[in-house]
Amino acid sequence: MKKISFIALSLVIFISCSKDGPDKPQTCTTNTANIAGPYKITGVTYKATATSPEVDYMNLLFPDACDRDNVYTFKTDGTYQIADAGQVCSPAGNDNGTWALTGTNLTIDGDPVNLESFDCKTLVIVNTDLDITGDKLKLTMTKQ
Repeated sequence: MKKISFIALSLVIFISCSKDGPDKPQTCTTNTANIAGPYKITGVTYKATATSPEVDYMNLLFPDACDRDNVYTFKTDGTYQIADAGQVCSPAGNDNGTWALTGTNLTIDGDPVNLESFDCKTLVIVNTDLDITGDKLKLTMTKQ
């Protein structure tokens, strides 16, 4: 009986010391290699001014279902591709371009956007370089 108790206790201690347990925080460095990969846009919000509330713009910016399931793939070589996946539009909305990361700033096709947050799964970028001073368009992209 003592031998079984010792084995059970040893097993519990071994499992509780595992480095890959659910309580281990994931570290995520914001760099080109970690950002690279396929994403889908899962949220779009817009603020007209700094004090106005955020408004859901997903259906306004992407009114057709065939545009809401596209896959955006950022590559480590500084290029990206948009694949008209799932329900394909007519004509297909495939596209490509360039991107770069400098600190917390992204440049997409030469246009600067702010990287608001990145946790290795969700990428949130904000464009404040719009026609109205103080407005803010936020895109939330989830890695596939």
